[in-house]
Amino acid sequence: MRPGGREINLMNMNIFSRKQTVIDFVDDHCRADHYIGPMHGMNRRQKSMRSFFICRFRGLSVHVAMLALSLLACLASCAGAPEIPSQFDTSISTAEDVKQLKALETRLTVTPEKAALHPGFQVIDNIAIPYFPEYRMGPGDVLEIVYHLKYEKTEDDYRLEVQDRISVNFPFQPQFSSSVLVRSDGKITLPLIGDVSAESKTPSELTVLLNREYKKYFTEPNITIALEAFNVKVDELKKAITTAARGQSKIAPVAPDGRISFPIIGGMQVQGFTVAQVEKMINERYAKHVRNLNITLILLEIHHPKLYVLGEVEKPGAYDIAAVPTLMNALALAGSFKKSGDIGEIAIFRNEGLERPIAFKVDITAALRSGVSLANVRLKPGDIIYVPKTGLNEWNDTVEKIFTKGIYAILPFTTSLGASYSFGGIAIRP
Repeated sequence: MRPGGREINLMNMNIFSRKQTVIDFVDDHCRADHYIGPMHGMNRRQKSMRSFFICRFRGLSVHVAMLALSLLACLASCAGAPEIPSQFDTSISTAEDVKQLKALETRLTVTPEKAALHPGFQVIDNIAIPYFPEYRMGPGDVLEIVYHLKYEKTEDDYRLEVQDRISVNFPFQPQFSSSVLVRSDGKITLPLIGDVSAESKTPSELTVLLNREYKKYFTEPNITIALEAFNVKVDELKKAITTAARGQSKIAPVAPDGRISFPIIGGMQVQGFTVAQVEKMINERYAKHVRNLNITLILLEIHHPKLYVLGEVEKPGAYDIAAVPTLMNALALAGSFKKSGDIGEIAIFRNEGLERPIAFKVDITAALRSGVSLANVRLKPGDIIYVPKTGLNEWNDTVEKIFTKGIYAILPFTTSLGASYSFGGIAIRP
């Protein structure tokens, strides 16, 4: 309540809240004018109102300009792209449409006769199935190597190996008989003649050689050779691979450098090879050291190569390539794209098996709106998929950084718009 009048709260329109406003300045003039002559007070009120609106609209013009710029950016980003002709094969709305869809699928089914015309299919047992490239091993995969030792009769004569032990018998000169071990250099040492090469020779071949050498000392040496210990490498291999749980097998993980270690033959590079290729290489290397041995590989664990989905998706991260062979599947596994994502500018970065990295963009808008399937590209190991923000959201981020987190954060003031005047002793103010 004021002297000679009463206050009425008629209007208050605040754009941004602020405690101290120009309205207080106008109200102060009204309080002083209550005791001044009516004409003089009216002039003072008119001047106060004019200065108030000049001050208010000068600040408001800045916000109007910002609003206009934001509106222009919105119109530019929301401008409709040229309409793409629909490539959907059919639309389902009635039972007849479902029948037409089934007929279309039947007509397009790849049969063994059609498979030759489709590189993505192969025929196995007269059945056309999609072709999938053979899996190539990589770090983290786990193999089981099963060793098969063959004990069946062979036509080939046994050949001496390093660590075999033989007895050399002199029937007429027993003092020269001895039991000798084939050394790591493949030789044995005998009385009178010294070192003799024995490795890779059959017992018969070594007998002929020794009788020829000892004829220099005896008329009829009649030397005979008997095997005491042989297949020593097989015995060592058995000890190395035999476990109570798995028998004659070995569990071997692929190391980060792509190699696996094997008994006797040592380390071997397996990354990038198929299981069949590695199995062949292992058997070839073992054949040089151990006879009658065959190995079989079993792929126990597969650590799929990864691809990476980043940007405006719900769940960015790394995903197994086997589970997401296409772009659509990758986006679905990542929780789909956000409203702020620009699906017309999806970037894919690829470097697997290439001389240099490549990058390309994919527009899946057509795939979603018009049934264009070419945009659903097949992904490869190591691919990086990035969903950028739309132009409008980029502009929104820029405005937020400059004004909300920039100017308004440094200069702590806000703006309000209101009006206050008095007439006939009644003060009207916010």
